[in-house]
Amino acid sequence: MKERPPESMEKSWGKDVEILLKIIRHGDRDPSTNMLTDFGVEETARKARESSLEADDFDVMRAMGSTVGPYDKNDRGRAEATAHIYVKEIAGDENFHTRKTEVLAYDSLKSKVPYDHKAVYNSFLPKNFADLSPEEKGKAGVEAQGKLVDFVLTLNTPEAQKYKEEGAGSVAYMIKHYQEAAHRIVSGKKHLTVDGMHGTFMEFLFQKALIRKDVEGKEIKGFNNLSEIGGQHNVSEAFTIKVKTDQDGNDEPLVLAFDNTNRPAFTEMILDKSVVDELSKKYKELHPEISALRAFPLDTFEVHDSIIKKKE
Repeated sequence: MKERPPESMEKSWGKDVEILLKIIRHGDRDPSTNMLTDFGVEETARKARESSLEADDFDVMRAMGSTVGPYDKNDRGRAEATAHIYVKEIAGDENFHTRKTEVLAYDSLKSKVPYDHKAVYNSFLPKNFADLSPEEKGKAGVEAQGKLVDFVLTLNTPEAQKYKEEGAGSVAYMIKHYQEAAHRIVSGKKHLTVDGMHGTFMEFLFQKALIRKDVEGKEIKGFNNLSEIGGQHNVSEAFTIKVKTDQDGNDEPLVLAFDNTNRPAFTEMILDKSVVDELSKKYKELHPEISALRAFPLDTFEVHDSIIKKKE
């Protein structure tokens, strides 16, 4: 258990708070069932073990995942199950809470999908896909998904732009919520939140809001080609955002890091706060039925009486 902060800090809220937010793409799935494969489960657990995160580093841990089904025996879809597996590997016997939210679900988007997803995805699979081994299928699926993401990112019709903006907005809405929630957390606390979602939306956000500096100090916003940031996020791959307030309770920059160390090296990566705010605002206006309180109950962030607080 983390050491308690000084008594003077314990009585305040929203100062020196950190939410380590990991957004992870769901693990490998079986195309015939849309459920996690054994490889998907094992790979997610391995990534968590290699993350160097430990339960004692956090006051609260939680997992969140999309509502997209089908559900397993624990009533979790592949994205929610992926987030749960990741946190469980770190938490061990410590208490944590897992829940669903439609904000992370691709089928909650209102914009029309500007392409035939199944047809385009299948067109990138090898013709002998059905005859491949599970490992070969997993590799082929990753390659097909990468080509699909590249394909969608190049679409430039008004319909496609609207779709990508809403997809990016769903991730921005999540991030914005955690920024606001940080001000309702007891000062000095540190949380771990792992959110499981589906491919392409994180890349939509990066294209619009990612600011990075290369080794020469040159600032680059967004990207023209996905290869500039190392390609798509593969199954069970995450990126991390530090949602943090300073000693005075002011928001700090949204510092971002890719968990995959094989991606291109940048001296600094942040998300443009103004872009995140604007995307989040548009998403919220488009989805008045999704309230922050329903999707993310604020009481689960209050360490003193949270149902997800760690054991004393």
